[in-house]
Formats: sequence, C-alpha cells, structure tokens
Amino acid sequence: MRLFTTKRMRDIFIQIAQGPVTQAALAKEMNVSTRTIRSDLKELGDMMGQHGSSLVYDRKSGFGIDILDDARYSALLEQSEKPWKETRSAAERRNALLTLLLRQQGHVSLEELEAHWFISIYSLRNDISLLKRHFWLYQINVESEGNDSFKLTGDELAFRRCIYDHLLSTRETETDYSELFGPTRKMADVKCTLSHHLVDNHLQFSDVNLRFFTLACGISIERILRECWLLDFEFTDVDPLWKTVAGAILEELLPGTVLHIPQSEIDYMAMTLSAFCSTRSDAPGAESVCDAEHAVMNHFLSYVSSVWFCDVNYDEQSRKNLLNHIRAMRVRVNNGITIINPLLAQIKRHYPLMYEMTLSAFSEMEHFFVGKISDDEIGYLVMHIGAVLEETHYQDQNTRLRVLVVSDQSIASARLVSQKIIRMYPNVVITDCISVEQYSLLPTIEDDLVIALVSLAEKNKKVIHLPPLPERSQLENLKYLLTQEQTPPDSMTNYFSAAHFFIFDRSEHNKESLINALSAHLQLTGKVDASYLPSVLEREAHASTLLDEKIAIPHPMGLVALRTQVTVAVFPEGIEWDPGKTVRLIFMLAISEDAFVDSMHIYDYLTNILDDDIIDKLSQCQDFNDFISQSERYFV
Repeated sequence: MRLFTTKRMRDIFIQIAQGPVTQAALAKEMNVSTRTIRSDLKELGDMMGQHGSSLVYDRKSGFGIDILDDARYSALLEQSEKPWKETRSAAERRNALLTLLLRQQGHVSLEELEAHWFISIYSLRNDISLLKRHFWLYQINVESEGNDSFKLTGDELAFRRCIYDHLLSTRETETDYSELFGPTRKMADVKCTLSHHLVDNHLQFSDVNLRFFTLACGISIERILRECWLLDFEFTDVDPLWKTVAGAILEELLPGTVLHIPQSEIDYMAMTLSAFCSTRSDAPGAESVCDAEHAVMNHFLSYVSSVWFCDVNYDEQSRKNLLNHIRAMRVRVNNGITIINPLLAQIKRHYPLMYEMTLSAFSEMEHFFVGKISDDEIGYLVMHIGAVLEETHYQDQNTRLRVLVVSDQSIASARLVSQKIIRMYPNVVITDCISVEQYSLLPTIEDDLVIALVSLAEKNKKVIHLPPLPERSQLENLKYLLTQEQTPPDSMTNYFSAAHFFIFDRSEHNKESLINALSAHLQLTGKVDASYLPSVLEREAHASTLLDEKIAIPHPMGLVALRTQVTVAVFPEGIEWDPGKTVRLIFMLAISEDAFVDSMHIYDYLTNILDDDIIDKLSQCQDFNDFISQSERYFV
C-alpha cells in the first residue's frame, strides 16, 4: 500500500529526511502557502508515527525526524525514493484492469489492486461493472470467484477479437502488446516475417493493412503459445494459396515445441490473411471469387452510374481492384475484424458527395453481410470509386512522364490521389501504386519519378513528397516538376453569375426562408422546375449539408436541375445553419444531368476554400466581381 497520499507529502518527507528545514522554506520549495504546509506536516506526522519515526520541531532549525525503529524507518525511506506514479485516471485504471483480465493468469483480486494502486475498492467494483458491459459485446463473461476476485470465460474466437480491438484502439500498441503477452516477441519482428512471406507469394498489401494483419497474427501466435487453441474454426471457399501461406507463417513463427498445428488454426490464419491481402490483379484466377462479391460489386457500380447519370468507365483493372477490395471487406465484416481508416475525416471533407452515395448504395446490400459495415470501411470504398470516377472523365492517352506512387495507406487512396494528379497534369502516367514495404524491397526504380504520400528515402530516382490527401495548392506545386501551369476551366466561371449572387444581413433570413427564397429564384430564372425545392428539403432532412462545419451546400438528392447553376449567399455576420453552427457562405447547388464533369470541378472548388483565411476573404467581398476574382484561383 502506498503510504504517501500525495506527491507533495512525499517530497516534504524527503526534504526533512535530508536535514532540519523550516516551515517557510518548505512552503517556498513546494510553492504553496504555510497554511497548506501545516496541514501536510500534520498528516505526515500521523503517518510517520505508525512507521517507526516521528516529526520533531526546533524553533531555530525547524522540523526534523526522530527515528524510533531503524528497520521500519528504512522501509519508509526506501518507499520515498521510488519513482512517483500518479494515481491512474478512471480511463487508465479501467484499461489496466481490462489488460489484467485479458492476460488470464488466474483470478484478478480487487483487494490486491486496492492496496497496489491505492484506489478504493468501491471504484474498482464500479470499473468491473462497466467492463462487464464491454466484454458482453464479445460474449465474454466476467465471473466472480469469492470475495472481489474475477476472471473471464468465453469462446477463444471471442477472446482474440476482443484483444485485437483493444490493441487496435490503443495509442501505444507495442507497449500494450507487451503488457498483455510479455516481452517474448516484438511486433516489429512479426511484421518483418510476414512481409517477406507476402512478397515471396506475390500478394498485394498496403502498409496499413500489414499493420492490422501483424497485430491479428501476433495475437494468434501468443494465444497458441499459451495453449489457447481454436479447435472448431473453419474457413471454406477460399483459394488454396491462402492456406498454404498461412501454414508456412505459423510454422515459422511458432517454435519447434509446437509439434502439430490444427487445421482450424491454419484456417483462421488463412481467413485473417485474406482479410488484409489480395492476389495481384494480373495473377491467374485473381477474379475467381464467389457470386456474392460479384453481386455486391455490380450493384454498387450500377448504383454509381444511375446516381451520376453517366456511363462510368469501369475498365478491367478498376473492376479487379474493386472486386479484390470487396472480397477482403466481406471477410472482415463477416468475421468481426475491425479496421481503422486514418483518412476518414479527410475523405468526408474532400469527397462528401461520393461518401453519401457509397453509404446509400451499401445500405441496400445489408443481406450480403453478417455484421454492420463501419464508416471506416465506407471510407475505403469511397476512395476506390473516386479513383474510378476520376479515371472515367480525366484519362489522357498523351502521357509522357512515368511516375511511381508510394503510400502507407490503402491502394485505393493512392490511386485516388494519382487520378487527381493525372487530371491536373495530362503528361503524367502513373505506372503503379505500391506500399512502403514493397518500395523498400525494390533494388532500383525504373520510372522517371517517385511521388510519395509518406516520408520516404530516395533511391536512384527523385522523390516528391505529398500528404495522403493533398490540397489543391500542394498539387499545384508539382507544376514546376511536371508540366506548365493550367488555366481554370471556363465552365466554372459560367456557373457563377451576378444574378445568382446575394449579400444578406443576419436578420434577413433564417435557414428555412433562405432555402425557399434561393429555390424560388432558381425556378424563376429557369434553372430548375417545381421538383427542385422538395428534393432539397428531403436532402436537408436526411443529414446536414454543412461541409467541414464551415460552409453550407444545400442541394437536391440527385442531378435534377434543368441547367447547372451555383447560387451564392454571403452573410458577413453569419447565419445559423444547424443548432449552434454558424456559417457565412452558402452555396446552393443546382446541377443538371449533363454536367457530371463540371460537378466534380464545383465540389473541388468548395473543398479548396475551406481554410479559415479564404472563408474570411470571400465572406467580406463587396460585390460579385470581387467574389469571382477571389474565387478563380481556387478553381481546378
């Protein structure tokens, strides 16, 4: 049990133990009042009286120590010299308790934790109650054994899923991994072994997915070493390659003492492998998956075409990439494997329309999935379809500069950025999008240039660094290396006009009246018909049309306008769009069926102006000419 209840009380003891010290000197050293020091000294004296010593006071020298029992005083002195660890926060305490339970090394005694952590047993009992709800999500039971002693019981598959989610959500994965399993093996060593197996077998993977796979694989190995076997798991309808590679991985990572590896463990490793990797799209039989994946893909692509009112060019490469992703996604969703999309917030900001479209498409396909499709999974699908849509409308065959793209995120995100580069620079051809691990294994680079979406060392060719989802200004900087600067498309200026530009005082409109007024103006000028306003209101009721909580973009559910027009409403003092959310710029979008390409330009412009400085300038424009001259530099 910790004897010093506060760090200050411990520090006061250390000062006095080194020699007599006055109350005033202690107050100055601890940066508190003398009254506080008096209270601390009283508490310290009461505690020391029970541990072989007492405080004594001398008017000249101050407070000192009278040692009554050398052994007990030595123990007190020894504890004062230990590094101070502050009492855990509630979240840290529950996380530590969860780790102790997941270790499954006998029972966890709350009485022992009370003495060791210096936490009341009532708080620990409350923590157990909360953790019971958490473990219930995995069908794991927290069973009581006697007085405040607990252990976990449940299915081995549930334990592995719970441990995986726990470590996936932690900030210090390597440290918490060691807390659970001990320092027997580092995740970095597991990752090295796995990457060589994947490369040797010509499997495709991203660095992000390699991290997920390493974590899941490491957990399986550690559980097996503790003789926690999966004995009833079966993974069928899979290419034999997965099970061959899975068996080889288990044999290398498990020591020779494990003489026989059950088929169920090989099947589980094969399932995990197929959840994060894919065969190369040009490999024989790469598209030979079950009918469900084809059905999901075809529905998704048909949905995209119908929503965008255009013939989308789903070339063979795009279909294979998307099909591989959907296959792996179904394995993850149907087997309860969580992933984290580090670019999700940026995807929602830069591709809001694609995100909504993808979410709607997959809401109609829930019967193909056992579990719920997470926002993170939807985000990866957005990047896939975004790359396809970019390719459809911005491909240029007159390419000359060969560029290799390297990213530590998904292949889809790298392809999406690649298409934006091609769109801005028609002289560029992206030869391949690979992971950092794959790049590190290349002896030389055959392409003219490398564009890295992650920090990367140069080999024999120059490397240009960009963020994972670059802003327009960052892509513009490539022009000095790739091509001449391009002028903004004329079509953009055609969709803005003085007749559809308004500056309002705060008191002139609320959100509802503004939508009605702008819709009426669009109908009066022949841009839309009577179906436009109901569709805008339906979309507004479905979800907020705030973009990054900085501008509002009210628009209908589809491309229902007669002619494309962007109506701009400026509120220099702001207008409340959602409860507690005030914006100064509102762009009401009316986009016709024949303006798909330009709708992409419009959305690019809207995401390009989301910086606070830009919004400040645009919201203070005095007239339309001022506004359009400020805006043109952000047209793509």
